[in-house]
Amino acid sequence: MTARIIQDRYELRSRLGRGGMGTVWLAWDRTLRRSVALKEVVLAPHGEDMAVRRERAMLEARAAARIRHPAVVDIYDAFMDDESPWIVMAYIEGTALNRRIERQILSEREIARVGREVLAGLAAVHDAQVLHRDVKPANIIVDPGDRVFLVDFGIARISGESGLTSANMLLGTVEFMAPERIDGHAVGPASDLWSLGVTLFCALEGYSPFLRDSLIETTRAVAAGRPPRFRRPGPLADAITGLLVTVPARRMEAAELGWRLDTILAGPASRPRGRDPRPREREEPKRRPGSGAGREVRRGNDVHDSGPGREVRRGNGAHDSGPGWAGEGRDGGNPLLDRPRQEAAALLGSMEPKAAGRLLDGAAEAAGAAAEVLALLPLPRAARVIDHMTPHRAARLVGAMPPSRSASILAHTDDRVMAAVLGALGIVPAAVRLVEAMTMRRACRVLGYVPPAVVAELLSATSDGRADRLLDGLSRAVRDEIARLAGGA
Repeated sequence: MTARIIQDRYELRSRLGRGGMGTVWLAWDRTLRRSVALKEVVLAPHGEDMAVRRERAMLEARAAARIRHPAVVDIYDAFMDDESPWIVMAYIEGTALNRRIERQILSEREIARVGREVLAGLAAVHDAQVLHRDVKPANIIVDPGDRVFLVDFGIARISGESGLTSANMLLGTVEFMAPERIDGHAVGPASDLWSLGVTLFCALEGYSPFLRDSLIETTRAVAAGRPPRFRRPGPLADAITGLLVTVPARRMEAAELGWRLDTILAGPASRPRGRDPRPREREEPKRRPGSGAGREVRRGNDVHDSGPGREVRRGNGAHDSGPGWAGEGRDGGNPLLDRPRQEAAALLGSMEPKAAGRLLDGAAEAAGAAAEVLALLPLPRAARVIDHMTPHRAARLVGAMPPSRSASILAHTDDRVMAAVLGALGIVPAAVRLVEAMTMRRACRVLGYVPPAVVAELLSATSDGRADRLLDGLSRAVRDEIARLAGGA
């Protein structure tokens, strides 16, 4: 497969994302020999004059390029190619916030830290007289060093450039838009703060508050501006409430939000409560009048996913304890796995993922039983446990599961974790089935982290007819190494 080259310089490697305003590619800069994120801005055939929109896109790129802040992605270049605007940005290798929200329950302190970094980045954006207009979890990247980046300025609008802005186009993701944008009123920095409030709601509650089954219903929900009741009340929920005010003039300002987030960060470390707040149909525990924000009327120690008709023992503090909470069996066994499978799964699911991972790491001699328990957890929760296991022990559990279940769980893990598990499995039928169960895009990403020699054997063992396409989707370096190995065989 011949790589597409833009401007005789940028080699497109893979697609990172696609939205209503364009496609973002992972590309290789042949001149500076580095990876970059290359945004191809798609201009719809209707609406304003095409030349006007091209001019606006270039103005936006130049405005964003002026911004210098550790939490704002760097803009390297902008140009026209084949009558389409392209924006060259720094490639941030990390995990988007929406992926982290799907995989785990974030503590208030973790969310406040991300929110504080994004707020600081937005302050720099607004100081440059630019509006982001698409703040959402998918546009917030956390790198392996826990640094936070606000990315994707492809649809920003320069303040004061109203002559170049379409009044009848909704640019952005509707569920995160401020009501004034829906209503066609003037927008400003407060509009980005509303979007940040919706983003923080998603991180705290685990779902998007205004998303509905259709675009029209979503638009109406945003315009009404009535978010659902919080199931995790407290200082962070109070701050979010101040942001989700439909009248911009009454919305919490950046300075107050910064103070509130700093207060949360300065307080004691907070943990997610044992009960998983994400399933929307689950009823919130009743609260005593006057109990105050952030206090729960506890029925012992509620834990999530205990299964129908079952209750986990209350008052034992299981969800905050480490892997030794249940003791180490008198004969060196694992007492968790001696319990009925549903009860063991409920107890495992109530623990912090890191502690649960360590606990299953110690169950190496009972991989079959551990796999049965892990398979009973919700997919994102099971994936988080695997994220905290050593690869070779996680591989033993994965290999003991039905292929469909293991593939479904690993679909929620980080690409590198998936690659490490594949490498630990080696060339066995279970590993081949996992590759066959992945989408093309996911398989190419994961195999990019697997040693080329293992990739070559895995692809040769697959029987789904995708081996050549998977090989084409890998980086040139990996393909060249596989070719070298094949030539030396």
